Amino acid sequence: MTLRSHLVEFAPPQQAALRRTNAVLARAPRLRTDGWRIDAGQRLSLWLDAAAGRVTTPRLRKRGVTVEIVQTDGDHPVPLRILHPTGTPRAVILDIHGGGWVLGSAGLNDRLNAHLAHHGFCVVSVDYRLLSERRQIYIDAAIADCLAAAYWTVTNVDRLGASTLFLAGESAGGHLAALTAVALRDQGLIDLVKGCVFTYGVFDLSGTESVRSAGPETLLFNGPTMQADLARLAPDRDEAALRQPDVSPLYADLTGLPPALFLAGEQDPLFEDSLLMATRWGEASDADLIRVPETPHGFLHFGGPAARGARKAIRTWLNARL
Repeated sequence: MTLRSHLVEFAPPQQAALRRTNAVLARAPRLRTDGWRIDAGQRLSLWLDAAAGRVTTPRLRKRGVTVEIVQTDGDHPVPLRILHPTGTPRAVILDIHGGGWVLGSAGLNDRLNAHLAHHGFCVVSVDYRLLSERRQIYIDAAIADCLAAAYWTVTNVDRLGASTLFLAGESAGGHLAALTAVALRDQGLIDLVKGCVFTYGVFDLSGTESVRSAGPETLLFNGPTMQADLARLAPDRDEAALRQPDVSPLYADLTGLPPALFLAGEQDPLFEDSLLMATRWGEASDADLIRVPETPHGFLHFGGPAARGARKAIRTWLNARL
């Protein structure tokens, strides 16, 4: 049981590129989870998802990756987008996309998942329900959908052509992936899972100290409302209830879980979530924390040296566990 912490080092030209990206983000609108922004954002997300599918699916096919859409069983079928590599897959990765629980889709994650499919992994990406106060959809719906997707994936691993499974999630998807791992362990289904990859995840819905102290200069997020935005995910809970392990995996029993890789940017107000979660995970299992300087939340989406290095680090970590 151990935690290994790694600090990425960038050459001066790479540091300059990262700072240019941050300068652009400093002028961009910030993500919030209130009011009309959510409904408008989700309509845009649906349009982008359809457009992305028309573009990425043929591109993936040209590189030998085929796309399959299936649904889970049950009262609320959950759509799953499966990227099949050429030949027998080396392993299956259950991917849970980010987007602050309010945006994003499995299809919009094609660009991030393509590097895994191109290297022989079968990727199952989950289209879980997104937060909508207007339609009374909150965090419990997303959790239920991810658990249904995990159960489908575990029971269909042979159909997918591999005997090894990994869980992966970024941002809000990291939060949902951690809860999914705990649930699989509680159901006695964790043995197939050889590892978890959490990229700038959120693990405490009550807000860590770095979330509470986030100011207006915070990149990507509206810093002063971050704690309140997290609380909107479960409006029936007070602060103490937001720390319960059924919604905040930082406070869960982490024994009996597989090794985990955590990646986090040091300019992310959620960096402390990864640091604390990796520390706790390392007390119960093996954990690796990759600290990426000069990078904000969501750096996988911004390209450049941080994104390229992170993708390579993820593949290296997965390969070492096959």
